[in-house]
Amino acid sequence: MSDGVPVIDISPWLAGDAAGRRAVACQVDDACREWGFLIIVGHGVSADEVTAMERAAWAFFDLSLSERLACELPPQPGRRGYQRFATGVNGRLLGRDAPPDLRESFRMGPEAVAGDPYYDSQEMRGFFKPNVWPQAAPEMRAVWERYYAAMGVLALQLMQIFAEALELPRNWFDDKLSRPASQLVAQHYPALESAPPPDQFRNHAHTDFGNLTILKSEDRPNGLQVLGRDEVWHEVVPVPGTFIVNIGDMLAQWTNDRWHSTMHRVANPPDDERTRARRLSVVFFHEPSPNALIDAVPSCVSAEWPKKYAPIRAGEYMAKKLDLVQDYVTSA
Repeated sequence: MSDGVPVIDISPWLAGDAAGRRAVACQVDDACREWGFLIIVGHGVSADEVTAMERAAWAFFDLSLSERLACELPPQPGRRGYQRFATGVNGRLLGRDAPPDLRESFRMGPEAVAGDPYYDSQEMRGFFKPNVWPQAAPEMRAVWERYYAAMGVLALQLMQIFAEALELPRNWFDDKLSRPASQLVAQHYPALESAPPPDQFRNHAHTDFGNLTILKSEDRPNGLQVLGRDEVWHEVVPVPGTFIVNIGDMLAQWTNDRWHSTMHRVANPPDDERTRARRLSVVFFHEPSPNALIDAVPSCVSAEWPKKYAPIRAGEYMAKKLDLVQDYVTSA
């Protein structure tokens, strides 16, 4: 396999050059087959937008605990708001009885549109709940909503690249993404006063269960690591001005496992760094419309490679996965 997760310039795709678009699609296909991860540059999202989002996220996590808890929601699928430190366990996605992850988070998602009957069913209400915002940071909402919108545009562009990479019409996924159930999450990894046990991580090894993930991370010691096909953990060092993108279990299933949903984790900082190694990740989890049918794309099925999965609606798929990652209940 190659030395590391590839960096791909997608600006030729955005510029509309036919030859450049095909070259980008080929690079993306290779990355998704081998790694399930890629690092994109030339994505068109302004540095000012990214900086504003990071500042807003840091400002939230710098609030007092009581101010953060004022927008905490009880554990439930589709939850919005603040999740306190060490109350989530991503390892449960793999059926493991793992200790809680050493992080706290805040999340937002899409809301129902008043008067639109699409959102009236109980299933849809679970994916389009009202967001909860901290009164102590009144400027936060506008920044998050702008960044959410920018990520939605980028995700749709990526899905069009993916369609071409899969030998599909460029807009093949568009109608399945018209009312996405995507979520934007800021994950804060505080400094650690003591060394955690060997089986506890900032973010336990897992695969993302949804469609695709767009990550803006920081270059900190022992950060994001991905498990390569060589069964070795590879460090993914963030490149300035880029996003880290990975496909999730749903998209792997959509491609009939032509593409790889890769195990990854956030490792703990070295002992000599842990008391000052705060870390922030801004993560956009892009999901299809809940009623979209996840069925193997035509180009990924053949006599030699028959269909491996029964069709399933995206909402049902996500609900089953969310049942596995209900918040870790502690006595703290």
